[in-house]
This record gives sequence, structure tokens and C-alpha cells, in this order.
Amino acid sequence: MLWARRLVLGVLLVVGLYARVRYAREISLFVDEFTTMWAAKRTLEYGIPLMPSGVLYTRGLLASYAEATFLAVRYTPFAARLVSVVLSVATILMVYHVGRRLFDARVGLVAAAFMTLAPEAIVWGGRARFYTQLQLFVLLTAWAFYEALRTSRRSLYRRFALLFVLALFSQEETILLYPALIVAGMAWRGVQAISAPGAPGAHATVLGAIVARYLVEKWGQPGYFETIQARRPYVGLILDVRGALAEYGPFFAEPVRVVISLLVFVALLAAGQALRRTWRPLPWREALWRGLPALGHIEPAHRATLYTVWLFSAVFGVILLFVGPTWREMRYIFMLVPFWFLPAAAGLTWLWDRLASGKRWQDVGVAGIALLTAGLFLPDARRTLDQQVEGYDLALAYIARERQPGDVILTPQPPACAATFGPCDYYAIQKDYEEYVIRRDGIWVDRWSGAPLLNTTEQLRHVIRTHPRTFFLVDGYRLATRYEPDFLRVLVEQMDVVFADRGIVVLAANGWREVSRRPVVHTYAPPVNFGGRYWPPAGRNERDPGGSRRRAERHAHVDRHRTGP
Repeated sequence: MLWARRLVLGVLLVVGLYARVRYAREISLFVDEFTTMWAAKRTLEYGIPLMPSGVLYTRGLLASYAEATFLAVRYTPFAARLVSVVLSVATILMVYHVGRRLFDARVGLVAAAFMTLAPEAIVWGGRARFYTQLQLFVLLTAWAFYEALRTSRRSLYRRFALLFVLALFSQEETILLYPALIVAGMAWRGVQAISAPGAPGAHATVLGAIVARYLVEKWGQPGYFETIQARRPYVGLILDVRGALAEYGPFFAEPVRVVISLLVFVALLAAGQALRRTWRPLPWREALWRGLPALGHIEPAHRATLYTVWLFSAVFGVILLFVGPTWREMRYIFMLVPFWFLPAAAGLTWLWDRLASGKRWQDVGVAGIALLTAGLFLPDARRTLDQQVEGYDLALAYIARERQPGDVILTPQPPACAATFGPCDYYAIQKDYEEYVIRRDGIWVDRWSGAPLLNTTEQLRHVIRTHPRTFFLVDGYRLATRYEPDFLRVLVEQMDVVFADRGIVVLAANGWREVSRRPVVHTYAPPVNFGGRYWPPAGRNERDPGGSRRRAERHAHVDRHRTGP
């Protein structure tokens, strides 16, 4: 019944909005969000995201303008995140709309329910990054292409090209979608997929946009791609399927996800049976010219199932086999999530149709099922809304309160400083920084903020000696992995912990202090625990060899008993 569907859809939109607004207001900024805000701020000032180092911030190029629009009203983290909140709620609505057009209204409603409380949708729907924008434009691109194939209307091919360009300039990962679309079009319509009225111009626009996107990257970020590709490749013949499945496996195999995966399998079985009934083998040349007639004769819902599952599988397969290990994260398959939820919803409604009798009960029952399926994600959604991230924003707020003229700030995350109160004074890091620096005026500087690179112990000593106060802002992971022992020794001897919370520590030195090299007896306070790591670092103090490690172990033992495993 129409009223029931509208009521449930309204509830889903309200719940989805509440979850994303709560995340945007209560959860600290993920470290990459500072870079997004900084790029948007530079866009407001210069009309393009031009960094102080002279390079362009090309990640999420279109998102920089969307963020700038909101930040022009008020420069706050919530305003920056509001873009994703709005687009994420719009995505719930568009999943319903696309599901209604490709399948039927019931499938659209159930798929929208999945999107409402899926943890990844809440996270990226509440963060100031470009992944939600990418997901929305990819979904609309796939839908426009499907409709263009179905109707051969010139206007729909133009719409497809426009949406693809918007997705491409939201994030270059969109390129992976294009071959999958071409194969789907050739299988259904044959050569007509690229030769129908309007199709050649649309594909020429898409290919031209891909070339333009590549040139923007090469011109705006000189040397960036080559450096990353050499050190931790974006793409290559990786073939580490086991490692990739270990990363992405929970998306398919966690308790709630198993149910969704089984529903996709049910939808595929139903579509496969329908395809088998109409299948007629053709010579390969005729199939290439005309496509597969069976695809045109099966029910639209089954054809849409094959289309969405193919798009998910084709792009995910490329990521699985060819994307480098350091780029395996859930956010890189986030754009594909609607192509998994839609066939899952189709499988659920197919099962319900075999159980329910009468159209009225089918409609009302599916409306209720949509609410129940949204509830499947409720425990995970609650955990997501209660799970804080590293407290860079808290540490930066502390520095902003304490900072005086003449003080200097060192950090391995200079965009965080830049977005908060202007660039930090130094990009302080010793390992794995090569892709983030560029040479300007004879020195190496951070690409995003222009902060000079500080990567030697002598530079650190000089800065502490020549400034009244030196702040060092760092997270536990980088402190443990990005610095040499002599660098850490200077930090231990010259700096004190002035702030530590949620995995972030701020160290401060009030000028240079002489340290006695004679054996001394000193009583140390327990090491500071931030994010499971301790300061001073265990085993780094020559005056008390092994002592700090033993204290850290004792402190960790106490923590385990206090908080559980």
C-alpha cells in the first residue's frame, strides 16, 4: 500500500538523518577530515584548492567546492561534515528511487532500510570526506546508463556522461566502474550500447573526462603518483587474494552481513533460473553485434539483479586482484554498497512473494520487513555512534589555548594544524614521508601545508634551543613507527607530556635543558597511556635501562584488569 511505503520511507529518512547528525556532532574528526577542511578553506581563498606548497589538492576535487560552499557560511567541523550528512540522507532516498525504477517500490524500500543504519554509511555520512558524494554519483551513473540502454534515449546518454564526470571528479576510483558498464552494455545491447543515438558522444565525453582527470593529477600533483606507486603501489598484479579477503571478508561474513549475502545469492538463483528458461546460444559474432537476447526477455527485476551484482563483482574483483595492500580499506568499496544492498532486497522480496498470499499482504508485509531489516543493523549502529576516534581535535584545541607568540609546533600531521589555526611550523617525521613532500626553494616541504620537513635529530635540537617553547603533536602509532631512537631520546630528555587523550599526545619543551650524563637515581611517574602506547616509550631511557618497559608492562596489566580484554 502506498501510504505504508511512504510512512516507512519517512521514518527511515528521519532515523538516518538523526544517526548522521549525531555522528557529525559527537565524534571527533578523523585525521583526513582536517585535510578536506584545509582544501576547502584554500578553495574559498583562491577559487581552487591551491596549497601553500604550490600543488593542487586533487583528492575529491569536486568535494572541495561542496565543502567550501558550507564553510563559507561558518567555518566549523560540523559545517564541513554537514555536506556528507545531506548527501548521505539523499543517498537513502535515491536508493529507494533507483530500486523502485529498476526493481519495484518494495525492493527500493528494503534497500533504503539497509542503507539507513549500515555502520559504514553512518561513518562516511557523518565525516567531511568525499566518499558519500562518490557513492551517490556512482549510483546515479549506473542507473542513468541502465535507463539509456533500456530506452536508447539520447538525453539519458547525456545524463549518464554528466553523472560519470561528477563521480570521476569526486574521486578517481570511478574509473574502475567504466569497463564494467561497457561489458554490461555489450552483453545486453551489443554494439548498440556504444553506437545508439547519443551513445558515441557520451562515451567520448567520459573518455575525455578520464584523460582530463589524469592531466589534472599530473599537473596539480607533480611526482605524487609516481612516488606512491614506487613505495606502496596503487595498482599492479598483486594477486594476494587471501590478504584482500582478510580485509574485506567482514563485509560479507559478519552475522548481519551473512544474511545479506545469502539474500543476494537467492536473488541470483532466481535470476539465473529465469535466464536459463529464455537462453538461446548464438554465434559469438552475432552475440557481439546484438547482445544476448535472453537478457531482454527476462523479467526486469531479474535483469536488474544481474546488472547490479555484475557491477559490484566486476569492480570488487579488480580491487581484490590489482589494488595494493596498503589501499585495502572499506572506504574504497563504499561506492559499491548500493549494488549489494539492492539485489539483497530483491532476494528478500522474492522470498516474501512465495510466502505471502495477496498483494495487500505483500505490500504491508514488505513495509514491516523494511523496518525489521533496518533494525538488524541497530546494534552495530549504536556501537558506531559510541566509538570515538583519535582526539586530534582535542589536542589542537589545547595547543590553541596555550600557544603564545614565538612558540613553534611540530607534527607529522601538518594539515590538522593548517585547518585549525594555520600551518604548523614543521613537518616532523623521519620515516615513510616521501610521497607527502615536494621540493620548493631548495627545501623539502609538506605538500598540503607547505610546512618545512624536519627529519633529523640535529634539526630537532636546533628548534628546541632557538625557541622559547616547542610543542610536538603526534599520535601513538606514528610515535612508535616513524622515528629513530636518537630522535626519541631527545624527546624524552627535553619534552614533557602536557596533553594526552584518545591516542594523541602533546609534548612541550620550554627551551633547552641540560641533562646530566652521570648516573642518577630518579623516580618516574607511570608512563602515560594514549591509544595503547606509552610515553616515555619502553626501553628508551639510558639512565634506567629496561625500567620504563617494566613499568609499561605493569601499567598495561592494570589497564587490562580495569577495562577487560
